[in-house]
Amino acid sequence: MIFTFKKIFFITFFLSLITYFFIELHSFKEKILTLQKHPINLSPKIVILTGGTNRIKEGFEVVNKLDKKSITNLKVLVSGTGKGFSKLSLQEKLNSNFELKLIECCVELDGVSQNTYSNAIETSKWVSMNNIEEILLITSNYHIPRAILEFQNKMPNLKILFYPIKPKQHQINKWLKSFETFSLVSIEYCKYIIANIRIKIFRI
Repeated sequence: MIFTFKKIFFITFFLSLITYFFIELHSFKEKILTLQKHPINLSPKIVILTGGTNRIKEGFEVVNKLDKKSITNLKVLVSGTGKGFSKLSLQEKLNSNFELKLIECCVELDGVSQNTYSNAIETSKWVSMNNIEEILLITSNYHIPRAILEFQNKMPNLKILFYPIKPKQHQINKWLKSFETFSLVSIEYCKYIIANIRIKIFRI
């Protein structure tokens, strides 16, 4: 088989592209692993994103750890609950030691959002309505980079602290030993790239 210059060029370009993708994917994975949890009492305005395993349960464990001073100013938005999810449904998910009166006074449910983009839109409405300048964003660790990207796009003046949750079924530091975990990180990285391109090119 005779390789023309054009064929060699395209093969080289394709291999370079694949190599670059995997280098950046590895960097994305490392970024996930280095994310640190912000001290929870710094912001009593909390946004919990649903969609990943254990996000609601662990998110409200964070709420339960707030000191009394923080609780007096507490506001929590659970974004992406889906239709039919109520405060009663929320109570059933929580541990028995959770202060249930906080659900009635301080928690709002967003059943409209269906993805991270709409999470950001609905959260921006909640932030504006409540004159909030800073939030603690709680979601899965692999989801944090894209969530912050979307939130900063819709709320550029909002200070975003974050609290990454480790997914129970995935050990990201051992991603190459599990096809499911490798797929999870790879798909999330692709979503992050697409969101970044959409924001920079189409400004939406």
